[in-house]
Amino acid sequence: MRAQAVSAVVLRWHQISALSATVSPALPSPRWPRAGERGQEASQQKGSCLSWSCLQLYSSRADVQNWLARRLGYPGIVESPARIQAIINERIAEFSLSGSQKNICAVLSCCQAILSIPALAVIYAAKQELLVALLSQLCWSACRQPEGAVAALLLEVTHLALGQYLSIQQQQVNPRRVFGDVTGHLLQPCLVLRHLLSGGTWTQAGQGQVSPVLSREVRSQLEAVLRGGVFRPDMLSSYTEELLGQQQRDTKIGTPKSLLTPLDTVVTRLLDAGHCEPHLHATVVANSVAVLYRLFLDSYLKEGNQFLCFQALPRLFGCLRISHLQEEQGKTWATLDWTAELLVVEQLLSSVASSNIYNVAADRIRHGEAQFHFYRNLAELLINHLQAPVPAWFRCLKILISLNHLILEPDLDDLLSSAWIDAEVTEVRTKKAQEVLIHALFQTYAKLRQVPRLFEELLGVICRPAAEALRQPVLASGPSAALRACLLELPPGQILDMWSLVLDKFQSLILPCLKSDVDMALKSLSLSSLLHCIMFNMPSLDSSTPLPVVRRTQCMMERVLGELVKPLLALLLDTPSPESELWLQKVSDAALLLSHTWAQVDAMLCLNCGQYRSVAGTLTGNALELSSFPSLLPGVEPQLWKKVKLTAQSSSLGRYCLEQLHLQRMRRTLMQTSSQAEQVLQTLRRDAAYILGSGRSSLSLRTTASWDGQVGTVSAPTYPVAHWHLLVSNLLILIPYLCLEDIKYLASVLLRTLPTSKAQETSADEEPYVTLQRVSMALLRSPLFPEIQALHSAFLMCVAARCSSILCSGSQSGPGPLRQQVPWLFEKDHTLVAHWESRFAKVGPEGVEPRGETAQNFLSLVKSDFPIQLEDEQLGDLLGLLDVISALRLDSLLPHHHLHYFLLLLTMAVSTQGHSCPPQALQFLTTCYRLLGCLQRGRSARCVFRVMYVSDIFEIVLTSLLRASGGLCVEVDDPSWLEFLQGVGSFLEQLMAMLIQSKLSLVLNFGKITAFLSRCKLHTEAAFSKQLGNQSPLGRQLLLVCLTKLCQVLGPLVKDRRQPQEAPAALPELLQQAMLQMAAGLQLCSAQGTPRHHLPAVLLSPVATLLEVDLSQHPGGVGIAQGTDRAVPSNASLYQGVYSQLLSELPALAGDTRSFQAALRFLALFFSASALHPPEGPVFVSMLQAMRTVLADPDIPALAAQDIEPHLGALLTQMLEAGTMEDFGLVVRSILQGLDVRHVWMADLQAVLNPPSFQAALSAVRLLKLLLSCPLSGEKAGLLWRACPQIISALTLQNREACQERPVVLTVVEPILDVLAALLRQGEEAISNPHHVSLAFSILLTVPLDHLRPPEYGRVFLGLHSVLFSILQCHPKVMLKAIPSFLNSFNRLVFSVMHEGRQKDKGGADGLPVVLECARLVQRMYSHVAARPEDFTTSSPFLVAQYVTEAQKVTLYPAVKDLLQEGIYLILDLCIEPDVQFLRASLQPGARDVFKELYSDYRKYHKAKHEGEKRYAA
Repeated sequence: MRAQAVSAVVLRWHQISALSATVSPALPSPRWPRAGERGQEASQQKGSCLSWSCLQLYSSRADVQNWLARRLGYPGIVESPARIQAIINERIAEFSLSGSQKNICAVLSCCQAILSIPALAVIYAAKQELLVALLSQLCWSACRQPEGAVAALLLEVTHLALGQYLSIQQQQVNPRRVFGDVTGHLLQPCLVLRHLLSGGTWTQAGQGQVSPVLSREVRSQLEAVLRGGVFRPDMLSSYTEELLGQQQRDTKIGTPKSLLTPLDTVVTRLLDAGHCEPHLHATVVANSVAVLYRLFLDSYLKEGNQFLCFQALPRLFGCLRISHLQEEQGKTWATLDWTAELLVVEQLLSSVASSNIYNVAADRIRHGEAQFHFYRNLAELLINHLQAPVPAWFRCLKILISLNHLILEPDLDDLLSSAWIDAEVTEVRTKKAQEVLIHALFQTYAKLRQVPRLFEELLGVICRPAAEALRQPVLASGPSAALRACLLELPPGQILDMWSLVLDKFQSLILPCLKSDVDMALKSLSLSSLLHCIMFNMPSLDSSTPLPVVRRTQCMMERVLGELVKPLLALLLDTPSPESELWLQKVSDAALLLSHTWAQVDAMLCLNCGQYRSVAGTLTGNALELSSFPSLLPGVEPQLWKKVKLTAQSSSLGRYCLEQLHLQRMRRTLMQTSSQAEQVLQTLRRDAAYILGSGRSSLSLRTTASWDGQVGTVSAPTYPVAHWHLLVSNLLILIPYLCLEDIKYLASVLLRTLPTSKAQETSADEEPYVTLQRVSMALLRSPLFPEIQALHSAFLMCVAARCSSILCSGSQSGPGPLRQQVPWLFEKDHTLVAHWESRFAKVGPEGVEPRGETAQNFLSLVKSDFPIQLEDEQLGDLLGLLDVISALRLDSLLPHHHLHYFLLLLTMAVSTQGHSCPPQALQFLTTCYRLLGCLQRGRSARCVFRVMYVSDIFEIVLTSLLRASGGLCVEVDDPSWLEFLQGVGSFLEQLMAMLIQSKLSLVLNFGKITAFLSRCKLHTEAAFSKQLGNQSPLGRQLLLVCLTKLCQVLGPLVKDRRQPQEAPAALPELLQQAMLQMAAGLQLCSAQGTPRHHLPAVLLSPVATLLEVDLSQHPGGVGIAQGTDRAVPSNASLYQGVYSQLLSELPALAGDTRSFQAALRFLALFFSASALHPPEGPVFVSMLQAMRTVLADPDIPALAAQDIEPHLGALLTQMLEAGTMEDFGLVVRSILQGLDVRHVWMADLQAVLNPPSFQAALSAVRLLKLLLSCPLSGEKAGLLWRACPQIISALTLQNREACQERPVVLTVVEPILDVLAALLRQGEEAISNPHHVSLAFSILLTVPLDHLRPPEYGRVFLGLHSVLFSILQCHPKVMLKAIPSFLNSFNRLVFSVMHEGRQKDKGGADGLPVVLECARLVQRMYSHVAARPEDFTTSSPFLVAQYVTEAQKVTLYPAVKDLLQEGIYLILDLCIEPDVQFLRASLQPGARDVFKELYSDYRKYHKAKHEGEKRYAA
């Protein structure tokens, strides 16, 4: 920032010098700042030099004035400087009137320069009328909507002019003059310009457009001008006189004679149509009304002024066109016009509701219901002019309901009709607004305990004569959710009243006219949906329910069955005419919906309430034999169910309800029948088969419909979803009674309905309703799915069959030979293991083992052209299936499934060799080997070894991969390739680990693996090279990975010396061979690289493994360090080369945590082997310097730096443990040197022109953080603690320098806070001088907390809190004298949280989670303070006073306010009664009101709660 200030001085001075040389060469030159001066002084000189020079040029030189006038297009001679302002105003006025852009850019540039320099802007300040005229013309010019660079420059000048005028307006003491200036000259252009800015006229992307920040600032300034000119506090009496009349006038306050009607003046100027284009006038007026009313409330709303604030509402509402609709009968509006007007009405009503202007009792008693009548007229206007397509229409009605339900109650039936029953709502936003309105209706009447009254009106609307077929479903998801929530809050009596109302309407209006009347059939279905919702969602009865409620419920159930369900079912017995198919379908739907509802509710009541007696009774054996149709409804004959079944086949809702009835029958049968008699099983099987078969045809369709989960909304598109949801939700009941073919069918449907891509899966997860994909994904991910063994097994076979069919489709030799080569692809049942186990029992006459035969056949296919070659489309299909397999729990498969999937995945992996689509093939291979690794970590992993030896699997995998690597055109450091290598390595390591765990011929298997790898080494014979193809760098990396895993497995095994006694020396020899091959491969890879290239990341792990195994071969692992005969191993040059290369390349590896961790592992091993250390310098110094380079690298991202810190800490710990006291002293000196602030201060002119470098300090701070995390003791700990005072002083100076920069160097500040907290946590034993602890308070007060992004703010706040908490907890002696400093720092945190947690006018609450976390920290600190009453009792009133003083300035988010209040309540616990009296007497009026409310809540909630707890405490 200092460098930017100096650069700006240089640039502006050259511009001024050039201008002065052009106009008057004799002007004096300014003094250039010396090189040693600080950036802040240079910044101060910039303004003074520039202002002085411009003022001298402008005021003292007549030739300059004339030259400026000519630049502005003025032909005459300028007599005075003020004439320049007049010329500017004239030119801008010409532009605003005619649009002529002649010299306009020069005019605006000159105006911008004048307004930017206080010494020149004073001329406008001296003549306010010039500034008002300029501002008016600027606003009108902007209202012409110029384009390009002119628009940006014009708004920049307007921004400056508004700022200048606001400073003058705030100093003006004459309200009449200010009001006259604003209403006479500025009101109209300001409102028009604000409207254009709000509409984003210039903020769209494009050259020369206005930035959104400038647009917001200008809009805010315009509102400030209107607030300060039209709604000044000293004009309250004028508005009171005008709006409340003579009887309300405050005689103690003088009223200006000429300002008796300020609001009429504003309205008159607002309605003046001559100030803008006619098509724009109505929109500007509409938007301005809401703004003006909000500004009025901001200025005058306080206790006692509510009615005054209301009186302004009708005046401003009268400016809207919607207020004159009664006078414009027959005139139609477009939807856009309605939307604009209704949005303004919504804003006005929201202001009324949020400001608590309307008090029902006060309005009725004191003001003759003036407000009520206004809102009532507005409600009539809205209901008489239905605008269901406009969301704001619903929101306006919702606000009116929240104000007073009586406003809309006279038109309640029309409201229910127009806003719910007969509303045609299709757009999502409008549906949401409608749902909110309906929810508010139910909630309001639930609080009033008048829901039956609302329900009666609703039933009346539904039963009105209307075209029922054109209506939307009565209970969609939104209204249904509102009714369900309402039912939970109602007493049982009111719910039963609603139930009775529906039955009465059915009996009196529907049933008598239902026969052959399609409209009545539709109404019957609507009423059935309502009754279903009531019965299903009413609170359940239990044993504690009063007996009268139980008896009334039982009576209602009997009425539903006898007076409603049976009559509806009886109507279906009549043979209908062909034209009455719709009638039959709807009556059938209504009857079955109520039957299903009755059966479910009856069962629920029987289970939960012992006093309830069901009329259904207990099922008998004869009832189970009657038919396969439900017999849960007593008195309904089986013949009737046959008729119902035929009718329901054409109705989706009817079929679904029949399925539910069959399912309910299964439940009751299982509950009431303990025996597993054959007839019971047959009945259960028939019911399960019917449920599954009813929707079998619908599931064959690929529907994308979504269902809201409500039975009443089941339709033809949503029936497949509802049916599948029913099946999946009740699998535990259905599966035991389904045959094998049905279970296979379920598995196939499950596979078919799963998402086929990641995008579909994401969209399915985000879908709010139920879909086929969501149901299937939920089942697949459910922990219960593997427990349903029959379905799980069938699904596994289904997936395997699908994979096999895709593989077979890529066969190059036909199905016959393929069946002989890979028989497991054609297995349809679980006969694979039994087939091979029978062969294992009998070895052939030639002694050929089946395992070897199978492996050799597979290997021969891999070495030759594999019979399966996959195309891109087949590969994509298999990738989708692999995603499905990934969701399964492969580690818990049964042996036959485990073996089948192992062979299947291995076949898929080897079938991609030579594929022509490298990215997709590489992803496919990575997934295959990742899944193979998951399989081999499972419980059935050993079953694979019954078919193949580990060495055979190793050879098959590596042979296929070496062949496939030749066709993969990827870079050796490509992330996808590295991920693939990791997957292959993990799989092979898991195989070898399982081999050791099982002790299956270790020497034989490892010998074959080592022999195969020796054949594949990099200098192989030509014949074998031809066989495997030319080895690419990818192939060499594959071999290195395999050798690395082999050494990692064999190394610990050989070191433990627990190998079988049969060949005690075989395994070490095999390990030695593997190490030699690995070293040769590493040497070759290193030799093929060039010095300019970085060390490949994939080589780091192998070379570290080789060194580790090499070291472990010596007794005790320290042979090299002790200088034995084998002190220097044969690979010493390799290790030393890697070491020297890593020291220079370590920062470049920090971005990849895995590579960086491998590099540090190698360095740690190298450090422990002193025989490998180069003679040119100490390894400790070199490694410490490399660590500092990494810690100071600015290119390493912050998250990566956090990830690598633990690994660096582990390396430093090992270095310090092995190092000497001198080495430790070197680390401490390095930290102190890096923290020396002279690195920032010592700078010449070149350094001043560039930002100061904090890299040395950053490296030292991070190194200190690592050092503090190391376990220290003895002399080393003492040395560090003796250096602590110097360290804290250096941290203080570094923090001060970093905080002076703009923007603040947070990369330094955050680590300083972390390190300081860690130091302070060491306690008084480490830092004994209180002065050095007190320095921490200066750091806390220096770090800025404003203008930070939410993540940065959260980290800085946490650091400050940690430092403060460390002082409080660990330094009690310091706290005895430092309580004022502590409270200053803590209050700074409290005020910051209040500032960040305030409710903002613009923008969302994106940073609210961070602020909430900071508020929790503040609340915790309050609790720690309250836990030390001996220290803070005298300070507690001041803490409360500072809290309430700051709280009155902001409106906090409720969550933030709750947390802070919980903390301040604990401080109030420390306050005694004199403290409370002191606060009441000493606080300012606004803060006193806040304290009054706070203390009232404290006594009501906090204190009463704790006193109640004490009452029951021992």
